[in-house]
Amino acid sequence: MAKVAFIEPSCSFNSYGYFRFPLMGTICLGTILKEAGHDVMVFRDSVQSVYDKSKGWLHEALTKVDVVCLSLMTSTAERGYLIADAIKKVAPKIKIIMGGPHPTYMSEEAINHADLVVKGEGEEIILDAVENENLTGIVEGPPVSDLTKYPIPDLSILTEKKLPPRQAPISTSRGCPYDCIFCTVSATFGRKCRFREVGHVIEEIEKRISEGFKKLFFYDDNFAINKERTKELLRRMIRKNLKISWSAESRTDIAKDKELLELMSKANCSTMFIGFESVNPETLAVYNKKQSLDDIKNCIKLLHDHGIRVHGMFVLGSDADDNSTAKETVKFCHEMKIDSAQFALLHPLPGSKLYDILDSQGRIFTKKWSLYDGSHVVFKPLKMTPLELQEKFMYSWKKFYSLMRNPLYFAVSRYILNKWEKANKSAIAELKARFKK
Repeated sequence: MAKVAFIEPSCSFNSYGYFRFPLMGTICLGTILKEAGHDVMVFRDSVQSVYDKSKGWLHEALTKVDVVCLSLMTSTAERGYLIADAIKKVAPKIKIIMGGPHPTYMSEEAINHADLVVKGEGEEIILDAVENENLTGIVEGPPVSDLTKYPIPDLSILTEKKLPPRQAPISTSRGCPYDCIFCTVSATFGRKCRFREVGHVIEEIEKRISEGFKKLFFYDDNFAINKERTKELLRRMIRKNLKISWSAESRTDIAKDKELLELMSKANCSTMFIGFESVNPETLAVYNKKQSLDDIKNCIKLLHDHGIRVHGMFVLGSDADDNSTAKETVKFCHEMKIDSAQFALLHPLPGSKLYDILDSQGRIFTKKWSLYDGSHVVFKPLKMTPLELQEKFMYSWKKFYSLMRNPLYFAVSRYILNKWEKANKSAIAELKARFKK
């Protein structure tokens, strides 16, 4: 049997870093391999570094395995390539496999740093990818039709035992019927949603409780995409009196179902992460969000009425946004008493419609993938300069998390922003030199 190391490369800025959320794909694939008898480890580079180029240091364990699998998002691709190249230099016989969103759409680029690139989903192909030495090049992983047939993810394969996830990660579905212009989910997983059986999900929740978790986070891109199924899951959680609070991501349309909101409250939902994206009606149309400003207001009010906190997620920089949009967004958040907010810069991910549009218009001015993390401007906005948009991003975080509003959030946000500014001095200087006001 093979020794297999999965690596989740780090990116320069991760607003979810505090929670130490692992990638679901690496754990699921690693569990399949473990149950097949392989020796599996998952390294999270963002939690504990596996490579330091300046010091010439590489985690020793990565040189003593048979196969290394790297799961890459666009923002972590460059770091992943560096790690893969470093491993090959020290141990050229190790098979390097790459998968994830970025290699799916940039496979010809990724294969320059790997023996095998898997496009799409990996469950159906992972055993062959690891066990078949002759399987190399670029292959397509078929979509998984039955999510329930695979084992419950085994978190024990995570190597950072002293720094486990703060919340249990659970994924219950794949796919999204919507087609937001900046998103790659529907392109990657399809617009037809697939679901795990409710009983299988309940079994996983009970396992996480037995492992000591007090909170869990549903990784689903839209937790309530099938409202009747979601209701059945919540009813089962209530009947079993599961002692765990939870959070999830969804759209504003959850507020249109009173019964769903009541069940969420009874089942101990603590926070909903809602993709509001913008308070500019024109931007909502540009993003193809299929929601209105009234939908956003109604969602916030009704979630609060049911004792559920609201984490609003906003994306700045559409062709309809101007210098006043960030200020109006923060003002709206304060007026609506949103509990917490997350501001990201629009970034054209390979595989998204936005990427194709901006690339064809010649508006993408850098393809340095490490900057594609939602905190750097990488394209020319229509109604602002890139530098102005970058400044509005910083303004939004600082203005929303003000000292007067919440001293604790203020301290945490300033700590994160200061780290970001320190790490990005050269990037900001380059932006200023390139796009002077």
